[in-house]
Amino acid sequence: MSKSSIKSRFTISLLVNILKGFLSFVTVLVLARGLGPALYGNFAFLLGSFVAFKSLLSLGTSHAFYTFMCQKPRGGKFLAVYGGWQLIQFFLMILFVGVLAPDEWIKNIWVDQKIELILLSFIAVFMQQQAWQVMVHIGESTRLTNRVQFMNLVIAIIHLLIVFGLWFSDLLELKFLFSIIICEYIFALVVALRLLKVFALPVEPFNGKKIFNEYVIYCSPLIIYSLLGFAHEFADRWLLQYFGGSEEQGLYEVSYRFCTVSLLAATSIMNIFWKEFAEAKENGSLERMRTIYTKFSRFLFAFGAIISGFLIPWSNEIIRLFLGKPYINGVPVLAIMLVFSIYAAAGQVNNTVMYAANRTKEQLFIGAVFMTVSILVSYFLQAPQNAMVPGLELGAIGMAIKRVLLALISVNIITWWIGRSYSWKFSWIYQFVNLAGTLFLGWVAQKVAVALIPPVSTSLFFSVGAALFIYIIMVGYMFWSFPGLAGLSRGEFLQYLKTLFKDARAGF
Repeated sequence: MSKSSIKSRFTISLLVNILKGFLSFVTVLVLARGLGPALYGNFAFLLGSFVAFKSLLSLGTSHAFYTFMCQKPRGGKFLAVYGGWQLIQFFLMILFVGVLAPDEWIKNIWVDQKIELILLSFIAVFMQQQAWQVMVHIGESTRLTNRVQFMNLVIAIIHLLIVFGLWFSDLLELKFLFSIIICEYIFALVVALRLLKVFALPVEPFNGKKIFNEYVIYCSPLIIYSLLGFAHEFADRWLLQYFGGSEEQGLYEVSYRFCTVSLLAATSIMNIFWKEFAEAKENGSLERMRTIYTKFSRFLFAFGAIISGFLIPWSNEIIRLFLGKPYINGVPVLAIMLVFSIYAAAGQVNNTVMYAANRTKEQLFIGAVFMTVSILVSYFLQAPQNAMVPGLELGAIGMAIKRVLLALISVNIITWWIGRSYSWKFSWIYQFVNLAGTLFLGWVAQKVAVALIPPVSTSLFFSVGAALFIYIIMVGYMFWSFPGLAGLSRGEFLQYLKTLFKDARAGF
């Protein structure tokens, strides 16, 4: 198998991400049930807050690093300089939280969380979201997708086993969870240095001043964008925690985690897409850029619509079966967030295009507008009705509604902007057909199964299985009749299925 084959790399990435997604899904269920809505909400708030701080600290340099790595081979000195910058970010945050920030600041920023948990959660997020992502970017930029995905899968397996162990031992506490994440990724980094041949990167002339200027040019527009990104992500988490409480945070977070099922294809392909698009842009191949963008964006939208279209009618059963009564108020939140996940995948494609094509000024302008609007809408939906500036007090449901509406609008505006920039035709009808078609077919499959199966069996398993069988037939016919909805021709559709089965049998 050629390591440069996009289809092969995507197939392996998708298969591994399905396995990894299943493992992560089970892990979330164990954590959510074991901790309960309130503690799980605190867990999610701490992690989410530092994911937001990551944007503030990096100032867009992580996007620049991966884009530069994708454009052409880079040497060890290039990597060492970026590694040093990562360490600076790490110690700055430790110094702020542990030494410089007054206790009152800490209490207000993290809504009465303990300082020990705050520090541990930051280190956990740094290891997972920054240090490990450097390894992922190195591997993907050299087309070592298989090795990167294998390591991600192993991490997911180990994490699930340890979480199960803590649950059975009645030791499922936030302190242990954060410590486990830290240890897992330290071990993964050590292994990755060897498997990804980091020390064997090519030797190239290193012009520090030139590299610094490249980062400045790329990141200058992203500094304001990063600040707004931090404010946007942190405001969502903080407003929900402050006005809604940890239980609402838990309901929202668990629904968001369920949505990652629809994002499996996007997670699998995004780094591959970034690599290929950035290289095509560097080579001035506009037609290849258009082809890659069209196929990837439509395929990911269709994939997410297919998954969510089936799951949404079963939202009530999903919550009751997997999470139990404490989470029953999260049923409408889950249904709404499953729609959001479809547009989230499309949004990732658009953002990747902006970064990979160095269109950071446009990214700043469009992103700044939507993030500012998002913060204001979040407050209006979260604030109590008796506040000085009254709100709707909708909690997790309000956050989910906001996510869907803003994602739908922003995806289409940025898609139009990208098409205008490269003189590509803008089309939105495939979104409507995909979304309406899969939702309708999912609803029909659920109603038919519920009507047919109870006389034979009362088992929910048989009802869902029958619905899935009916749904696959109907959705398969829909996309076979209109393959362009998924960005494919019939020939490409058949060829992809052959590649999928071939690579599944061949393994790694």
